[in-house]
Amino acid sequence: NAKWLNTALSKWYADDREHHTREKLFITGKVMKVDKGVEKVCRNSLKKSGLEYYDLFLIHAPFKKNAMPFKTPLSEVWAQMEDLVRKGLTKSIGVSNFRIQDMEEVLENCSIRPSCNQIECHPYLQQNELRSYCKKEGILVAAFGSLVPVTKLKHGPVDRVLKRLSEKTGKTPVQILMRWNLQIGNVVVSTTSKLTRMKDYVDVLNFQLTESDMKKITEAGKARKEKRTFWSNKNLDKLWASTVKTSVFFMRKFYLRLPKVLNLKNYPEK
Repeated sequence: NAKWLNTALSKWYADDREHHTREKLFITGKVMKVDKGVEKVCRNSLKKSGLEYYDLFLIHAPFKKNAMPFKTPLSEVWAQMEDLVRKGLTKSIGVSNFRIQDMEEVLENCSIRPSCNQIECHPYLQQNELRSYCKKEGILVAAFGSLVPVTKLKHGPVDRVLKRLSEKTGKTPVQILMRWNLQIGNVVVSTTSKLTRMKDYVDVLNFQLTESDMKKITEAGKARKEKRTFWSNKNLDKLWASTVKTSVFFMRKFYLRLPKVLNLKNYPEK
């Protein structure tokens, strides 16, 4: 992605050097392998992208993709993130895929608060409790996966509502789903390589869904069991369901397995 971004930016600057300036762009970066050192990863990514700074830099998740914890505690990871701001490597910092307990761990001793939490959010995964927490703490929610009901989870109860509202508003199901996310208070993050789809995304700003329309989509989403389509597997799903801090979760899991590992007998398992 960094190399592609470098190429795209070079072409964009060359098209109109007077008006195409870095200040007109908002570019976000992420760090996944935090144990390598946040600053090292950030500087390497900036170099590959041909950038001097990010507008926003995020911790990709509070644990590894394989559901294992980082070696570095989240509080220490966040302290490294704060250093990026002080050194001018990014203008703001935030998190992604963080649960409430992960947010609490960061907020407990931070000097720079997360500006946003980027999470999967759509009618089939409404994240009400997490969104309410972020709102209370003044942390913006950026929603990815907003189009899941028409991409990865087709033929669900939301489909019928989208069809009726599409006929009523003259907007596409994609636009209606994005508008639903905007009106519940989220910033919407999406990707496409098609110019027509990009124009559709911009057009979500020129209409509104009524309170009744919003309720129909919300209720239709609740009619299906909550479904996570990104960062989802057997082990990760256990973490999403957990309400304890990641480090505590893994320690508890380890100690419950310890008797089996050591082949101890007559040990009461819970």
